[in-house]
Parts: sequence; structure tokens; C-alpha cells
Amino acid sequence: MFPSIFTLGIAELGPLTGDGSGLLIMAIVGGAIIPLLFGALADTPAVGLHSRLHPAGRLLPLHCLLRALSGSRPRAVQ
Repeated sequence: MFPSIFTLGIAELGPLTGDGSGLLIMAIVGGAIIPLLFGALADTPAVGLHSRLHPAGRLLPLHCLLRALSGSRPRAVQ
């Protein structure tokens, strides 16, 4: 599946194909590493993020769902 997504993601970028592929790889690596680092930071008792992030853990998925539903409605072309 990854080769198809990668190919479609950088299709028709012309001279910016190298930059586009680099950004796509950085986004993939960042999406794999950043949550692990943030989870380790949140689990550190000295930092105490788990008590402050508790509401955000419920609101962010709800926000993403509402944005996805509002963006998926067909709109009239003007």
C-alpha cells in the first residue's frame, strides 16, 4: 500500500518531486516518532502532563471528526 500512496503523493510535482518526496518521508517519520516522544514525556511524573492533557485527549478526536464530516459535504460549484 505504501508504494501506491507514495507514488500518488508525489505525482505531477515536476521539478519539485525531490522536495515533495522528502517532505512526505519526514511526515511519515515524524508521525511515528513524535507520539512516542510525547507519550514518554507525558508519562514522566515530574512533568505531570497527564492531568492537564486529559480533556484534550477527548476533545481532539471529536474536533477531527467534526472537521472531517463538515469537509466531506458536497458543495455547489460557483
